[in-house]
Amino acid sequence: MRHNTFSLKITIFALLIMIVTSSCGGPSLKGVVISPPPAAADINLTDHNGQPFQLSSYRGKVALVFFGFSNCVLECPATMALIRQALDTGGLTSKDVVVVMVSTDPANDTPQSMKEFMGRFNPDFLGLIGTPDELAKAWQDYGVAVLDGGETHSSLTYVVDKKGDLRETFLPDTSSDDIATDLKVLLAEN
Repeated sequence: MRHNTFSLKITIFALLIMIVTSSCGGPSLKGVVISPPPAAADINLTDHNGQPFQLSSYRGKVALVFFGFSNCVLECPATMALIRQALDTGGLTSKDVVVVMVSTDPANDTPQSMKEFMGRFNPDFLGLIGTPDELAKAWQDYGVAVLDGGETHSSLTYVVDKKGDLRETFLPDTSSDDIATDLKVLLAEN
């Protein structure tokens, strides 16, 4: 129940942001536009393959960043399935878009559990893990609240453009068609 109440509060907050930014004549994106877009905080963690991950090294691609955990049975798999569907609908690949899920459960997420979880959706999707302090920094940098040992967390998907700016967020109920459309818009930008 806490998860649903927390998600509802985040959704209401995001809707308020969307109303404010849509009245400011921002770009024609379908998600919750962040205007002006700040530079996205760099994420320095380890991917589920044991390789160092640095978000800034993916400039030139659009990045989708979600915060979740590998044993999740509701929002995390639903979000990853939605993103997979958006990429499929848009004919997009990991050559264009990097998809990562930052762990909210450092006590239980392992390289193997993250690899298995992400592999259910797309083998190119990356699960990111780290020490509790490293993960806490990423959560703080993106304003992600993590409660109940990681089971209660924000459910937004953050969109970082090719220049490394945080351009928008997607709410959990964003359609895969809208995500695909926005990704194509962002990929077409110089």
